[in-house]
Amino acid sequence: MKRLLIAVIFTLVLIVGGCSGEADSDTVSSEELSEQISQLESDKEQLEEEVENLKEENKALQSQGINEDVAEEQEQEIESMKEENEALQTEIETLEEENDEVINENEDLINQVANLENELSSIESESEAQVAKEDTAEDNIDEEETDNAAENGDVPKEWELALESAYTYAEIMSMSKAGIYDQLVSEYGENFPPEAAQYAVDNIEWDWNANALESAKTYRDMMSMSNAAVYDQLVSEYGEQFTAEEAQYAVDNLD
Repeated sequence: MKRLLIAVIFTLVLIVGGCSGEADSDTVSSEELSEQISQLESDKEQLEEEVENLKEENKALQSQGINEDVAEEQEQEIESMKEENEALQTEIETLEEENDEVINENEDLINQVANLENELSSIESESEAQVAKEDTAEDNIDEEETDNAAENGDVPKEWELALESAYTYAEIMSMSKAGIYDQLVSEYGENFPPEAAQYAVDNIEWDWNANALESAKTYRDMMSMSNAAVYDQLVSEYGEQFTAEEAQYAVDNLD
C-alpha cells in the first residue's frame, strides 16, 4: 500500500516537473493543468478508498478467523458437555435400576412382615383361646370341688369363714353377689382363695333385690343422682355389679 502511494506522488512530481519544463517551449493553459491535478487528486482519493476497503476486509477476515476459533472451542465444549450428559444419564439409569431393586426388596420385606404379623395374630388367638379354655376348665374344677365339698359336708374352715364374711358384706354394706366375690378374693380385701369365695357366693342365701334397692336409695339421697344414673352405677363393673334385673327392680321401687 505504501508503494502505491509513493508511486502516485512520484507521478505527480513528474507531471509537475514536466509541466515546468514545457513552460519554455509549449505553453499549457492553466485550465488544463487544473483538470490534470483534479484527476490526480480524484485518483488519489479512489486509491485511499480502496486501501480503507482493504483494511476493512482484512479486519473482517481477522474477525472471522477469531469467530471460527471461538466456534471451534464452543463445539469442543458442547461435545464435552454431551459426553458429561451421557455419563450422567448412564449414572441416572444405574441409580433407577438400584432404586427399583430396593423397592422390590422393600415390598418383599413388607409382605414378610405382614405374613409374620398374621402368624403372630393367629398364635396369639390360639394362645388366648387356650388360656380361656384352661381358665374355664379351672373354674369348672373349682366349682366341682366346691359342690363336692358342700355335698360331702367336708367344708374347709376357710370356706366357712368366707361364707360368714359374705353374709357380713351383704347385710351391712348391701353389696351384690359379684361385688362380694371381688371383695373376698381381693388382695386389698379379704384375700380368700377363689375356691373359698366361690363357695361363699354359691351358698349365701340373700335377697339381692333388696340390696340393690338399698344401694339405689343411698345414691339418690346422698348424691342426688337421677334414676338413670343410679341404674348405671348399680350395673357398672366399676360400681356395684348388680344384675340388670336387680338394678331395674331397684329404680322401679324408689320412693
